[in-house]
Amino acid sequence: MAFFDSICIDRYRGIKNLRIDELKQINLIVGDNNCGKTSVLEALQLLRTSATLANVYRVARQRDSLAVMGANSIFDSFLCMFPRDINEKKEISIRGNSDKKTVTFQMKGKTERVLLDTKELGKIKLYQKDIPDGEIETEAFEGELCLTYGDEITKKPVSVNCYSSVTGMAVSEVDKFNIVYVSPFEHLRGNVISKIIRKPSFKQVCIKALQLFDPEITDMMIFKSDVGDRPVEYLRHNTLGDMPISSYGDGIKRVLSLANAIALAADGILLIDELETAIHKKYYDNIFRFLVKACRSFHVQAFVTTHSIEAIDGLLATQDYNQSKDKDIDKDIDKDIDKDNDDIRVCTIKRDENGSHSRVLTGREVYENREAFGFEVRL
Repeated sequence: MAFFDSICIDRYRGIKNLRIDELKQINLIVGDNNCGKTSVLEALQLLRTSATLANVYRVARQRDSLAVMGANSIFDSFLCMFPRDINEKKEISIRGNSDKKTVTFQMKGKTERVLLDTKELGKIKLYQKDIPDGEIETEAFEGELCLTYGDEITKKPVSVNCYSSVTGMAVSEVDKFNIVYVSPFEHLRGNVISKIIRKPSFKQVCIKALQLFDPEITDMMIFKSDVGDRPVEYLRHNTLGDMPISSYGDGIKRVLSLANAIALAADGILLIDELETAIHKKYYDNIFRFLVKACRSFHVQAFVTTHSIEAIDGLLATQDYNQSKDKDIDKDIDKDIDKDNDDIRVCTIKRDENGSHSRVLTGREVYENREAFGFEVRL
């Protein structure tokens, strides 16, 4: 298992000098709007340690992933990753500690006007199709990417311009960390049960979770579409028969998307942005217990952002700090839990003119202060 013990974001987007220590298996990232919660998840993805620009592009464009029209160009999205400084120099600097090894991502460079030969752009899928023949002047970033993992150091030149494209980029390098990101709208993309159905025992646990929404759901499967070979995901229903998942509500799709991501992130790291999306608060207790237990079963370290105080309370309730009766969805997935061990950290992020700051509390500290004083952990 490759877990992070701490992370330090010196420079990334709007975050400067943010350090989060004493990370545990379940880490809640909370704070006011625009404080940098999603940026923390993106910074963690840059610590995968494969020195490929494709990973940088993927993180840069994550926020535009559902945009059909009007999305930023790759170059614009790339530049938005850098803190906005007055000078021309641009720098991203992120580091973490994992299993007594220091992991760092650093990218430095500057933007400048350069001349490009359109003949060299001919084989690239251009963001803008209408360009003149010959040399053209455009803005470009020129710099270097440096990644370290313990004593291993990898450096690569970085050159990105207005006509850069991800098409044809090599992504064969192996990551040191298995990191899976779940966006607030991941459940709208489809393909939410591919990993679940390959693990029969976990599949049965997930079905029990779905039965919280509809007790008549009994199975999940993938069939080939009648039109072409495209796979279609189905749920089996006692009354309705086999129904495509697309016909169900967002709550069921969201739970399946999260469960599938946990299986994908086995022995690695799961990043969940806005956990509460599409899930009604009346389901928080049981669904969050299922998620926490599944993370333990698959040895997954989770980083979760949320705006909801009810979601925070729901996640804290999974630890049974008051030693209340456990509400198992499945006892097999819960058999190795040590109820005396606090596996939750609550990280509140604040940002001001001097940089970014974090307050890290144990789950028990937050729970007891919430119970006694109505503590507002998000501020």
